[in-house]
Amino acid sequence: TVVNLESAHHQGHINAARDVGLQLTLEECFQQIPHFIGGPTEKIAEEISQLAFERVGSHVDPKEVLASTNSYYLQFLEQVHIQPRQGFMYFFQTMKDLGIKYTIGSLTPNNEASIILQRSGIGELFGYGNIVLREHVKNLKPAPDVWIETARRAEVEPNEQLVFEDSPRGVIGAVALSAYCVGMPVYNSPNIIKALIDAGAKIIFRYTGKSVYLV
Repeated sequence: TVVNLESAHHQGHINAARDVGLQLTLEECFQQIPHFIGGPTEKIAEEISQLAFERVGSHVDPKEVLASTNSYYLQFLEQVHIQPRQGFMYFFQTMKDLGIKYTIGSLTPNNEASIILQRSGIGELFGYGNIVLREHVKNLKPAPDVWIETARRAEVEPNEQLVFEDSPRGVIGAVALSAYCVGMPVYNSPNIIKALIDAGAKIIFRYTGKSVYLV
């Protein structure tokens, strides 16, 4: 949610699907691959493998799909300009001025995260001790482990957190701890926004610069 690299992630999945005989548009991925928004990548690889079997009769090892996806994604990372989202630096400085503690809770593996954190400057900005990655938790989203750990590092109760999350599974984990959750959809798709609302997001922030307050 701080650095938008979903397009690179998603293109990696689409290319990996193409390699096993599936020609999928982005919208088809939203509709046919349940974990496409928010991952984890391993589950998406399993779903692509299953879809390849159902649609074209291909028997594909999910591990091969996963390796292909990761290879494409790392290629894309080398090509894209990695920087915080527009408006984030103003928001971050406001948090600091108000004395609000901040952490990052991400299930990105360390090898990928280190590239993103270094090239965007986010690692130095937050401090690496305030960043929780996949290797730091036992259970992945929708389990609340990542938000339990971010709360521990910020020295607050889990339900005192304000969580910004772009995937329904992340929202579910935060809401399970009674944290207040803001949905941050990467795409302004009605189905994606509805999924965040259904998961328990209290506010949806759209990247048009507007916030929609939901009851």
